[in-house]
Amino acid sequence: MEKQLYIASQDRAGGILQCALTENGSLRRINTYPLDRAAFLCADGETLYAILREPFQMQSGVVAFDIRPDGTLGGQRGPEPVHGTISAHIFARDGRIYCANYLSGSVTLLPDRIAAYSGSGPHPRQDCSHPHCITATPDGQYICVSDLGTDSIYVCTEDLEIVSISKTPAGSGPRHLVFSADGCFAYGSNELNSTVSVFRYTEGRLTYLRSCSTLPESFHGENAASAIRLNESSTRLYVSNRGHDSVAEYAVEGDCLTLLGHRSSCGRSPREIHVVGNWLLCANEDSDNICVFSLEDGAAAQPVECFPVKRPWCILPGTR
Repeated sequence: MEKQLYIASQDRAGGILQCALTENGSLRRINTYPLDRAAFLCADGETLYAILREPFQMQSGVVAFDIRPDGTLGGQRGPEPVHGTISAHIFARDGRIYCANYLSGSVTLLPDRIAAYSGSGPHPRQDCSHPHCITATPDGQYICVSDLGTDSIYVCTEDLEIVSISKTPAGSGPRHLVFSADGCFAYGSNELNSTVSVFRYTEGRLTYLRSCSTLPESFHGENAASAIRLNESSTRLYVSNRGHDSVAEYAVEGDCLTLLGHRSSCGRSPREIHVVGNWLLCANEDSDNICVFSLEDGAAAQPVECFPVKRPWCILPGTR
């Protein structure tokens, strides 16, 4: 059975691609919805939201679409200003829409509630706060803001009031965060020192436990860890490496991660990855393609498809 996907292209002639992932792992384009530099996507019920990099002067914006019963998009609305520069992530739930404004050091709850963060870190890119991701806690009570600039993950109420702060090692640069299926643990990719961190989650508090490298010991070049994903059963964790151009795979047992190996992304700078059933999709930003791998094959196996997309930034599985 085919699975629908929405792909954001950062190319000026890109936008949102509606595609179908077939049973044999190939991608088929259904529609293209032109937008200027679409960045990140999310869905809330029957509405799809997309961040546009800079539809306003020095300010990002959000557009919304209705998701029709057949998965096509219609009723485009916006862009609506986010009151921040270079939004890196968007999250929506029950009509509440949040944007992580990377350069502005803030998170916006649309239309105009803004939480600004302060601080810095030892890395040259940590001159100030740089929120990079917004994730809901599994109990549905809070949202988490991963701040690359301050080595912090803020756990906040729905109105952006800080409940607790979890610190990662200095200079690590938290980027993205995912929670285990049982809701007891969280795993975060750290962009600046190419590690993945493990946290225990309890009632609005993330307790940092440990970090491990996303790279093989033999690699000594420049790298930035990027996307992080769990499979449906939370038994496997995947983190993409931009520089080493690979996907690290871990076996997961609660707070214990065991590195199983690395799979070539078969492209340059894998900004985004996603696990859809038994398929791993790897969006290689600098080689303009999405490579599809079977997770039933070994890490050395070649992709079953390399699908052309200009500057792919985000993959959002549909509900159909």
